[in-house]
Amino acid sequence: MTHPLPPDAVETAAVEHDLTVERLDALLARVADYFRGKERALERQYEAVVDADDGRVLLADAAFWTRTGDALGYDEAETAAVRAGHEATLRLAGRHEERDAEFASALEIRTAVVLGR
Repeated sequence: MTHPLPPDAVETAAVEHDLTVERLDALLARVADYFRGKERALERQYEAVVDADDGRVLLADAAFWTRTGDALGYDEAETAAVRAGHEATLRLAGRHEERDAEFASALEIRTAVVLGR
């Protein structure tokens, strides 16, 4: 099981939510498995803001991770850590693409969803 988030984003979210990197990797891998086969539907429903060779980052409604966490049986802390990892990925992309302010504003009302290829 793997997931599309970069190590820096995972480490940031793990520290922020007092989880080991290994535990968060496992949670993120389950999310990636859950999304497998749903990518096209998600891409139709949500706006893609980053499109890279190895994946895409979408902006979804603020309740997206609550619904996803519930579907996977995650508790609030696990769901928050997964959300933080996905949002950290968008922030990293924002720094790389010089779109920091744009993505920070977007995350005030929406959340990030990273899909691998």
